[in-house]
Amino acid sequence: MKQVRIVWLGIILSFFLLCSTKLATGQSLSSPSASFTEQTSYPVFAGKDFIYYFCGTNGHRSGTLKATSAGSLVTFTWEKFNTVSGAFGFFSNDTGSSSTLSGLENGCYRVIFRENGVDYLFRAWIMNGWIEVTAAILESNCQFFNLKGGAIGSNYVYYDLSSQQPVTINPGYKYIWYSENIPASTIQSPTISNPPTKNSVYRLEVTDRAGCMQSSQVTYVSIVTKAKFSWKANQELSGQFTIPEAPLEVKFTNESENGDTDKFEWLLYKEKTKIEEEGSVGGQVDSIMERIYEVSPVYTYENSGSYKVKLVSAKQSAEYTCRDTSYLKDYIVIDTSLVKVAPAFTPNGDGVNDELVIQTRSLQSLDFQVFNRWGRIVHKFNRSGYIPADSKLAAWDGKVSGKLATPGVYFFVVDAVGRDGERRRKKGFVQMIW
Repeated sequence: MKQVRIVWLGIILSFFLLCSTKLATGQSLSSPSASFTEQTSYPVFAGKDFIYYFCGTNGHRSGTLKATSAGSLVTFTWEKFNTVSGAFGFFSNDTGSSSTLSGLENGCYRVIFRENGVDYLFRAWIMNGWIEVTAAILESNCQFFNLKGGAIGSNYVYYDLSSQQPVTINPGYKYIWYSENIPASTIQSPTISNPPTKNSVYRLEVTDRAGCMQSSQVTYVSIVTKAKFSWKANQELSGQFTIPEAPLEVKFTNESENGDTDKFEWLLYKEKTKIEEEGSVGGQVDSIMERIYEVSPVYTYENSGSYKVKLVSAKQSAEYTCRDTSYLKDYIVIDTSLVKVAPAFTPNGDGVNDELVIQTRSLQSLDFQVFNRWGRIVHKFNRSGYIPADSKLAAWDGKVSGKLATPGVYFFVVDAVGRDGERRRKKGFVQMIW
């Protein structure tokens, strides 16, 4: 009878070790509060046991095991494995339909109890997991900075129950760096290219195989800048003319990020065709027309043409002066010169076409004269340093010495120099109608 009992116990133990820690009849050893569970892979000992992981801080003892009978009151005898002697020694005992151990340190625990004449034995390993994480910035320059992450944690080790041979479990650390809660890298110590222009917090989260997680963070103090700007012409455009004329006042708005206000440099380039002409003859080309060291300058372009602009933004730190450059995507285009005189006007006071207006674009100077049929000058206007607002001053209201001139045909002569270097001459007849 004793031999039959031993055989039966061996069958039960094999079933426990190969399958799980639960029997259909209800006898079990479990740990519902474990963070993660996996099985052993002993080098010599035949069989498998469960490993229960518990996450916490360094030195914590959070291991919990619960042994359960099928419902009978039994005496649970708990033992702990001695890795030196290779034997289990008494740990505690308890009576009831279940028994729970809490605050367990790392190690292998065994529980034995008898229910309804049958002996039951269960084993399990406890692993108290913890991680300590460090985050730092090593090198930081104008092109990149290096994040350095580190992690130490529990030594996950169990022992072969026959040979006491240690089996080390790789913690399998997984690293994730976050910036503004957005994943930035999964490398332990990554290099961050194109550093941000604002101070940024980088948080490193490290997770091990058991799901234990800890984090640390470091603040990147930005030493870089990003150049950016926009521009707006201080001139209203009409449906007839969609390109501004010279002289053109342009307001540049500095939109750079993290630049030192005393280190901005604006480079206004010469007119495009001028640069091309200089380049065609060989030699070194000085393409810079103007350098300005203001934050958001206002500049007046005096001549027609197509102009490029560059902004250099700088940020000075203890070791570096980092610079960034922004180019105007296209050109600032200023219209060529134009002179045009209407064929007729009606100075009758109705507010429509009451003046003989000379239409101009991008002029440097204007000489405008109107003659009657006998060759006498009835109107003249001469201006060097001509600006668009002078167009109203150049207009003839049809009066001579304060009185309306006689209706009829008049002769005009225009001699102008454009801000594109072109001389504009026109002459012709205009009819004054009342």
